[in-house]
Amino acid sequence: MNQQKTDQENQLNRSEVSKIVKNFMEALQHVVTNTGQTKLTARTKAATLTEYAVIEGDAAGAISFEGDYGGQFIIAFSKEAICEITGNMLYTSEPYYNHRDPDVEGAIGEITNQVGGSARMKINEETGWKATNGIPSVIIGENIRWKLYGSGAVIIRIPYTTPNANEMYLEVAVFHHPMIGALKI
Repeated sequence: MNQQKTDQENQLNRSEVSKIVKNFMEALQHVVTNTGQTKLTARTKAATLTEYAVIEGDAAGAISFEGDYGGQFIIAFSKEAICEITGNMLYTSEPYYNHRDPDVEGAIGEITNQVGGSARMKINEETGWKATNGIPSVIIGENIRWKLYGSGAVIIRIPYTTPNANEMYLEVAVFHHPMIGALKI
C-alpha cells in the first residue's frame, strides 16, 4: 500500500516554524557571545511577523538554505553594533569606527556562516531534517533597504541590542518546500 501523506501531515506547522526560528536565535546568541565576545539581548516581545524580508541597517549578512526545509536568514547590524562586535571579536584595544573596514566585512561573513551552520546542525538533530546553506552574502552601506522573500514565506524578525545599546536584528524566512509541503500557520 502506498503511504502518501495527507495534506495536513504534509504541512509545515507553527510549531515546526518555531523550532527553526528558535534554533537560529540560539545559534546567533551562541556565536556572538562566544566568537564575538558580546552578550546580546533579544527583544522577543518586539518580534514581528512580516510579509517581506527586508534588509535594513548599515551592514548585513544573509544566507539561504534549502533541503527538507527552505528559506533565508539575515543578520542586520547598525554600524555601531557591528563595529562593537568586531572590536570584541578581534580583541582590539581601539574600537572600530568604520563599518566598511575589511575586518568588519570578514566578521559579518564569519558570524553569518557560523550561525547558519550551527542552526542547521541543531535543526537536523531535533527533527531529522537536512538542509544545506548557501554562501554568505555580506552587504555594507548606509541605511540599506533591500527586499528579499515575499509571497509564501513566513518571516519573523527579532530585534537585539548589544551591551552598548546598539541595535541589530535577526530575520528568518521559512518558505514552502516540496519535501515538507505548504506552510500552515
